[in-house]
Amino acid sequence: MTDSLTARLDALESELTTLRDKEAIRDVIHRYCRGADRCDQQAFKDCYWEDGYDDHGFYGGNGQGFADYVIPILKQVDSSIHAITNTIIDLKGDRAFCESQWSVVHRLKKPDGDFLDYWHQGRYLDIFEKRGGEWRILCRTITGDMDRLLRTKDMRAFIGEGQPGSDNNIALRGGRSPNDPVFSGFDLQKLVHDRKPIEDLWSPFYALDQIL
Repeated sequence: MTDSLTARLDALESELTTLRDKEAIRDVIHRYCRGADRCDQQAFKDCYWEDGYDDHGFYGGNGQGFADYVIPILKQVDSSIHAITNTIIDLKGDRAFCESQWSVVHRLKKPDGDFLDYWHQGRYLDIFEKRGGEWRILCRTITGDMDRLLRTKDMRAFIGEGQPGSDNNIALRGGRSPNDPVFSGFDLQKLVHDRKPIEDLWSPFYALDQIL
């Protein structure tokens, strides 16, 4: 094998390792969000090393301890959505510094049955570490960039709520672990069925607008 070919193969192997490491880090960041929204405490905890640290502003301490603290709190809200964009990963051997932009909505149920949507946006700043071939969070802190509070109606009261096997035309409703459809995996086919198309999809929304 020529020196030139060896150099090219070494470069390709290095590039492949970098791509694999970055994808593994993104997977942890995404699974963190699923763990939060589905209230899957173990999945959330598994994103941190045992000696990992998290500073969320309202909590500062062990990362796995943060899972024990925050999942019961998340269960108190009706639902939440963590969305991630713009992940930038700076690899340095078995460590990585990452910046990810997050947009989070926590839906708080009011005594009158309506909701408050607490929508806040910012960035996760993470130090990841690779141990035994596995990437996890070693240190995380957040920066808050924008916050807003929105009043909203419970749409389920007007357009129905989809349940597995139901005859209505509403999509399956999200839930917490283990009851969310995502946990059905390849058994998802057992939850879906044919539905008659809705002829006037937007009428319920216009009707709702009249009473908001």
